[in-house]
Amino acid sequence: MPSTTIEDAATSAIPATWRLSSQGFESLLQANAKAAEIWLESWGRLADESAGFLNRRWKQDLDLLERICACRTPLELLQLQSSFMQNALVDYMKEAGQLADLETEAGVSEIAALDEGARTACEPAKPKAKAKARS
Repeated sequence: MPSTTIEDAATSAIPATWRLSSQGFESLLQANAKAAEIWLESWGRLADESAGFLNRRWKQDLDLLERICACRTPLELLQLQSSFMQNALVDYMKEAGQLADLETEAGVSEIAALDEGARTACEPAKPKAKAKARS
């Protein structure tokens, strides 16, 4: 009965289509690193966008307080509140769209990086170039 090593047993348990060369494994590692880089950058862009939005909205909220104090009639106050709420709703809807666009862009880029890594990993290993013999 032939003896089998742990490596032989592990290799035979993995379907041939799943086996990767060291070059293929390296390709997957690089793809994961690229996807992680894209993910981190996208979180930075999301944080910047969110902070800018909150800053703009807070300024508008503070401005509203000053404008409320300047109102002379209840009708003027109602018109101010109505206008403010309409503008706020539009701002929040636009911001939600911008954040969704940023996330979609990042997700597409991450998937593209992972897809490229998987494609490269599945390519047959390229033979290393042999050094030319000196004459």
